[in-house]
Amino acid sequence: MADETTPAATIVASPEPVIRVLLPDDLKPLRYDLKLTPDLSGFTFAGALTIRLSVLRTTSTAILHAKELSFSDVSYSVVGQSNASPVVCDEMHVQPKDTTASFLFPTPMEIGTEIDLKIGYAGILNDQMAGFYRSRYKDVRGAEKYMASTQFEALDARRCFPCVDEPHAKAVYGVTLVVPSELQCFSNMPEASSRSLLIRDVPVREVVFMDTPLMSTYLLAFCVGEFDHVQSRTNTGTLVRVYTPPGRSSGGDFSLDCAVRCLELYDDFFGVPYPLPKLDMVAVPEFAMGAMENWGLVTYREVDLLIDPDTAGSAQRQRVCVVVAHELAHQWFGNLVTMAWWDDLWLNEGFASW
Repeated sequence: MADETTPAATIVASPEPVIRVLLPDDLKPLRYDLKLTPDLSGFTFAGALTIRLSVLRTTSTAILHAKELSFSDVSYSVVGQSNASPVVCDEMHVQPKDTTASFLFPTPMEIGTEIDLKIGYAGILNDQMAGFYRSRYKDVRGAEKYMASTQFEALDARRCFPCVDEPHAKAVYGVTLVVPSELQCFSNMPEASSRSLLIRDVPVREVVFMDTPLMSTYLLAFCVGEFDHVQSRTNTGTLVRVYTPPGRSSGGDFSLDCAVRCLELYDDFFGVPYPLPKLDMVAVPEFAMGAMENWGLVTYREVDLLIDPDTAGSAQRQRVCVVVAHELAHQWFGNLVTMAWWDDLWLNEGFASW
């Protein structure tokens, strides 16, 4: 059971007919190191997570948002005490209604320290277009294939990894993806390194991405699958790419041109340079929204990113241009400057629409 110094998760009524569950502020996330191994045939993924946490109040319990995840090994170690043995979690509680998980430890986490909380877990590549999910498509030969991508806004990062899934709780993210060697993968930041491995005699690639800037959980993103792409650079050297289903790269030329022009305009107009080294835009076959402004890896419904250059009319071109311009404005309004909670989402959308 939780110790008396740890308050229970606070349920705060919102204007909507749903409730929001805010976590105790005992622990502040500083960075997440996340390693994911998706299985596109079994529609599952394995996760290994280390969260660097600042302890703001002595507690024996770590409470995180989590949904549809199963946990195995959980422990923590105190940063700077390399000779000490990790403290192993001796009790776990999952609250499906609140979408939280509580990890109880025999030794309290002391105020003023930093800890590394390590969690091994597994999840589902669902077909609900939320969290880390799968999409079905047909390749150039007509064969049915699957890709995996993310949609975390508003409260679905917790479907992919245990976290403080509140927009104000910004942290740095280090992402590693382990994928079949024939597939591509990308995340918010460029690749830092890649190596080939054999797992159960299956050739895979382990791709490590550069650390992100401080950002909210809902903006983390990654994609795994087969893609073609077109690319260009802005006048300041930012690499811009449009990823398309195989054989359809020409459909990305128009949106690529829009994106380059938008970034150059926004750099000048806002007076704040785009802060990431690259911008990827990805057409996802099954996508609930029109688009999602993940920082450095914007995902789109296919019709809002790709056009046939020979048949597209002016209305379709205008639609694609408006959607691209809107999502790239969010790279500043929403990503760089973020609301504390979703009841102020109008600030993000208002400025991006303006």
